[in-house]
Amino acid sequence: MKRNLLIFCGFLAVVAAGAVTARLAAHRPEWTTSSPAALDQFQKGLEARDKLYYDEARQHFAKALEIDAGFVLARYFLISSTEGESGDTKADAAVAELLRQNASRLNDRERFLLAFAAATRGKNIGDAERILKEYGVKHPDDPYVLERETLLATQRQEWPEAHRLLTRTIEVAPNRVVAYNQLGYLEMGQGRFVEAQKMFETYRYIAPDQANPHDSLGELYILLGRYDEAKKELESALAIKPDFCASYEHLLRLALMQGRIDEAERALARVKASAPCEATVGKGMRCLAAVWPPLFAGDWEGVWKAQQASCPKIEDDPLQIWVLLHTGRRAEAEAFEKAAHDRLAKLAPTEPGRGYVEAFVAHIEGARLLFDGDPAKAAERFRFADRLLSYRELPLGLLKLVNRFVLAQALQASGARDDATEVLAAARAVNADFVDRLAVMAVAPPAG
Repeated sequence: MKRNLLIFCGFLAVVAAGAVTARLAAHRPEWTTSSPAALDQFQKGLEARDKLYYDEARQHFAKALEIDAGFVLARYFLISSTEGESGDTKADAAVAELLRQNASRLNDRERFLLAFAAATRGKNIGDAERILKEYGVKHPDDPYVLERETLLATQRQEWPEAHRLLTRTIEVAPNRVVAYNQLGYLEMGQGRFVEAQKMFETYRYIAPDQANPHDSLGELYILLGRYDEAKKELESALAIKPDFCASYEHLLRLALMQGRIDEAERALARVKASAPCEATVGKGMRCLAAVWPPLFAGDWEGVWKAQQASCPKIEDDPLQIWVLLHTGRRAEAEAFEKAAHDRLAKLAPTEPGRGYVEAFVAHIEGARLLFDGDPAKAAERFRFADRLLSYRELPLGLLKLVNRFVLAQALQASGARDDATEVLAAARAVNADFVDRLAVMAVAPPAG
């Protein structure tokens, strides 16, 4: 969850509590409400949001609105904490209406936040970037500007710029310790795993009473095949906050990657007992639990049946092309590939996140070419996807490993054996156990 975004030991320091308080007061935003009680609840909501405690944040924002029904930004943050940044039509319209009705009585920052959100939710990327730039020129060190600039830079994989912005965030708003977490993911995305671990450990040291530092370390350890350490960190996260939903999902992935079905079932039972987590991640976890066992058993028809029963939305899942091709559903595979191309065609060249969609399309094309008996062209597409994929966050990292495994397959089949050996070795250096399990994805050469 979630959602979301470098180690240089010299600049890291634990800030004394008094200094943090002084800096926080200096950068504390002004919010349009006449109620101190509503403002207190709102600020508690922002603190919970920074910890990724979204259910708790929603409760505080809702309480702020109970106290002051006209607290516009409390309503905006309640919407964004409930529905995410975009995608829900009613929520998108509600944000735009908040801006239309209240712009004249809000301060500059509040108008900026609503205008940027309305443009982003309306898919008006050019307008969103213009709004961000215009406000950012006047307020370059506003943490809310830096937060949004960082998100855009990360989505475009502009790693040095994202690093600069996060470093600046820590300098001007040291209370936003989640920036250390984002720096850790930045390193993770580039395959700088030692540096990522150090950054996550720094985050854990600064915020030992928060769940997210432990969860982030657990996610890194899963990707690297350090499973025992991963489980320890994830359980620590849940000991701190039993409804930290991401840790349940990571425990499930950990169990499935190890083939430990009993532990996977326990993770599902635990999330079912947590009402907030059942509502947010329950369906997705049940889909994973249904699909991965037949996948690692090489039962592709079983994967297909599990998807139909437990995974209602699979249009953006790269695994689907392999399921369709391995089970001989060529017409469905062609339709899946076409739908992916159509989604890509709708994105502007500068659209944040376009790189992932391009990688997704290239991976699908590579799979089809490999099944069609053209491994050389398949390798070209898999290489293109590899350049756009990163290790940032566990699902993306696992996809990069899958893509590298099939790239090695395609290279081997096309006669580039040395290149195949090099690519496979690089993937196994990250997580040999997981990569070895991908042997079930091997594609037999076409008959004749």
